[in-house]
Parts: sequence; structure tokens; C-alpha cells
Amino acid sequence: MSVSVYRYSLPLTKEKVIDGIALRRRHGFYVNMNGHWGEVAPSATADPAATETELLAASEQLDAGLEPNATLPWVRFGLGCAQTPLVTSPATSLPLLEGERESIIRAWRCRRVHPTQAWLTLTGDVQFDAGLVRELSILVPGLRLILDAGGRLNEQQLIGLWRHIDGRSVDWLLDPGADEAITRALAREHGWPVALSADRCGNGTPAVFEELKALVLRPSLLGEPALCRQLANAARAKGLKVMLAGNLESGLAHQHIAQLAGELTPERPALLDGLRYLLHSGVTTQGQPDPQHLTLIYGPDCL
Repeated sequence: MSVSVYRYSLPLTKEKVIDGIALRRRHGFYVNMNGHWGEVAPSATADPAATETELLAASEQLDAGLEPNATLPWVRFGLGCAQTPLVTSPATSLPLLEGERESIIRAWRCRRVHPTQAWLTLTGDVQFDAGLVRELSILVPGLRLILDAGGRLNEQQLIGLWRHIDGRSVDWLLDPGADEAITRALAREHGWPVALSADRCGNGTPAVFEELKALVLRPSLLGEPALCRQLANAARAKGLKVMLAGNLESGLAHQHIAQLAGELTPERPALLDGLRYLLHSGVTTQGQPDPQHLTLIYGPDCL
């Protein structure tokens, strides 16, 4: 097997905070295995040096004909994707709404065709969030929203928000609690239609499904594509809806996530709109990593 590893660093259009970390550049790795590409996009809180060390060790094992013993989910995801050739075009992304209310409303008023579903990142400002939900619902009657609390809001903020909006316009309230147990408790106590991010669960699978309406899979934070298939099947077997989402990966990983979404959730587009935060997607118009953004760190041509 021939394995090459490249480091990339892509500037953002503006600073973005993920899991409390302020990012101005997205750092990650591309892996080429026998001509097929995969992306390793670490969690924002991950140690880049530890990721690189594990990725290089796994690459050496693969070159030696051994099974890699990688444990970091983003490394397993990248290696798994490099063994899964892309065969379909990227799917349409669910719109991501975050930022200034005036900008969001102005952009949606300019649309000729409005989406029937969107993902809204909550700020915790009840007046702002509730006002935006109401304005969007008036602008697009029948619009269905996923409200992403991201584990950042307290119970009183959530109660206040729910009191001031029409809950019938909300498909799911995503991650209202700081962890899985709190999220399930809030769903049970308030009867909210709650979704949970699988990467917030210890093994990717909730301990209890009954209080949940949906499971959101972020493949690059979970592991190889086969694991995502297992999690999706387990959730659906319990009656949950399933959705895939990105985590500020480059255009390469988004192609793989879109392909996986087309297989696992053909009725529901993945959330890949975070790509707009990158000044450059990192890939060419042919969908291959752009050489201008690559630094070779392992492979036959690496001196």
C-alpha cells in the first residue's frame, strides 16, 4: 500500500468559536491511500501534535501491511474515507443560520425559493432567538427549524425561548443539556422534541433512546464510516430520526459526509453549510485537495 499524508491550514473568513475555542484558521490533514483521499479534521479542542503523531504511526502501519491501531475518531474517519472512493456528487446542504438577525432576514428575503427546513444556532439571548424564529416563520410559512442549543444554554433560557415561540415550527431542539443525561432529563421534564449529538455520548450511542426524537451524527468526530452506519441503524431501530452534520471540515470531508448522507438519510440533507466560513474550501473544482494548501509530511516523496 502507498500512503501519503499532507498537512493543511485554511484561513477562515472571520473568527469562529467552536467548543469555546476561537478559530481563525482550520488545521487538519489529508491522507492519500493508493490514489484515494481522506481528511483528518480534528476536534477544535484536540491536541494537533497528538493527532499528527497518531496519524503518522497509523500510516507507517498501513505501509507495512498492518492494521492501524488508531484510536482518535477523526483519524479513523480520515483513514476510512481514504478507503471509500467518492462516487457521487455532493448533496445540497441544509441552510445554517447564525449571526446578525438583520443579515439573516435580508438574505432570506432575497431568495427566490425558500428552503422548507433550516438549522438555527441559538445565542442564548431569548429575545433575539425568539424574535428570529418568529420572523422566519412569518417570512416562510411552514418552515421547519432545528434549534441548536449546543449545550450552552441554561434551563431558564430554554424555558423562556419555548414560551415565546410556536413549538410546532420546531423539528428538534438539539443538545439543550451540557451532556447526555441532562439532555434526556430536559426532554422528559418539558416534553420538548429533543435531538442529541452522538459525539456527546460516551460510545456514540445514547444510553436511553426513549426521551429523544433524533440523533445527529458528525462523522468526523465519531470514527470510520462503518461506525456511522451502525449508529444510524441503531437509532432508527428505536424510532429516532437521523441526520448528518459537518464540523468545519474542508470540502474534501464534506464530499464524503454528503455521500454518506445520501446513503443513510436520503430524505434529509446533511448540514454542511459551515464550509462557507472557510476562505477556500481546500479542494479544486474537481474535488481533489488543492496542492497550494498542502504540506507533505509523510510519503514516498517526503525527504
